[in-house]
Amino acid sequence: MGNVNIKWQTKESCGRIRKLNGGNLAPSLAGEMAGRNIRKSFRELNLAFTRLHDAPLDNANCPMVDISSIFPLFHLDPSDPRNYRFKHTDDYLHNCIVEAETPVFWRLGESIDHTVNKYFIEPPADVDKWIDVASNIIRHYTEGLWNGFHYNIEYWEIWNEPECGGNTRLDPNAKNLMWLGTQEEFFEFFAKVAKELKKRFPRLKFGGPAHCGWSDGCGGLFLEKCAAEKVPLDFYSYHCYFNDPFGWILESPGLVRKKLDELGYTETEIHLNEWHYFPGDWHRLRNDAVYKQNMYNNEMKGLDSAAALTTVMARWQDTPLDYGAYYTCTTSAWGCYVTGSSKPTPSYFGLKAFGEIVRYPERCAAQSDNEKVTLLAGKNDKGTMALLISAFSTGDNTYTITLDREIDPARCRILLLDENHNLSPCLDAVVTADTITFANDSNSAVALVTLER
Repeated sequence: MGNVNIKWQTKESCGRIRKLNGGNLAPSLAGEMAGRNIRKSFRELNLAFTRLHDAPLDNANCPMVDISSIFPLFHLDPSDPRNYRFKHTDDYLHNCIVEAETPVFWRLGESIDHTVNKYFIEPPADVDKWIDVASNIIRHYTEGLWNGFHYNIEYWEIWNEPECGGNTRLDPNAKNLMWLGTQEEFFEFFAKVAKELKKRFPRLKFGGPAHCGWSDGCGGLFLEKCAAEKVPLDFYSYHCYFNDPFGWILESPGLVRKKLDELGYTETEIHLNEWHYFPGDWHRLRNDAVYKQNMYNNEMKGLDSAAALTTVMARWQDTPLDYGAYYTCTTSAWGCYVTGSSKPTPSYFGLKAFGEIVRYPERCAAQSDNEKVTLLAGKNDKGTMALLISAFSTGDNTYTITLDREIDPARCRILLLDENHNLSPCLDAVVTADTITFANDSNSAVALVTLER
């Protein structure tokens, strides 16, 4: 068992804790009989927002969110409300915005298309008409159009992963999964849509295109084209699935910021709006049923995943990233619940722990003598203090926290996530006048320590 020494300095502020804990997907329309009603527990994650990409895939037989779901017959008149199907999406947003009290981030476009024939990801035959449809969807949900709503939906993303390729190892003729046109055609589409929507809705934020990852050859080239054509870009978005919480997922926001600044996009936000801990092999995940089940149910939702995600969001505080969005915060295979049920997994409790630390937004200093143990400390306007500890793959540890003020043991609470705790009270901690000592029993762990005044 290792010994970790932590110094927690609560008396001086060192900035603000940023709410980088966005998610993907909202509580589904499935009810109690389906065992997937997560509206209450989803609300407790205290997410910054949740992105609505892939919503139809998580809601069987429910047309929603996607352009082709809401406006299914593209040859019809976009000015006629009878040609739109809003009901499922109306209810879906109610689940999220009203019942779960979580803002949404809207992806304008289509969900990923894993079918052989690819039904919805052809470049729009009439881009001007596509823009009119998108505009009416925006107005329905933000301006009350056609018996709609006045939701404060600020972010509108144009498309998703336009360069996402099919699995050519399985099928040498595999098609792209998100855009069947060329990348040049996509840029022309994106540029026209971004310019026109920003002109129509100047108070809203538009961006994208949710690239599969960041590289100069893809994202960099895209941004160069945007700059050359003077495309308005309120945010640039990309994705990252990772196995090292100390590596590329922390490094890439700085590279994106550098590129944006070089091109004059100094105010453009950076969104990493799909990310997930994935320590496996993509080929085996798609071809080995036993391996797939273990990855989805254990490795990608277990304690290592929980510690990885809190590590990442804590360390993102010191990067230029503006928003992150975990994929997903629901009952999907990539979600933080047991697939298809409302039972939370360790990754859920990791997300919940981070959702708690952001309630203490005045950041305080904290240092650990173990570089793999990540800390994030803060306090709220009532003077209550909190410390988030993320120990990714460090083994069993005993933690000794030394504070710069006296501690009232009766006002100290430790919530632990390890083999024996689901972010539940650690009852065998030892609290003295200025130290707190406790231990975890697992390879990875997360702890949330709070001190009331």
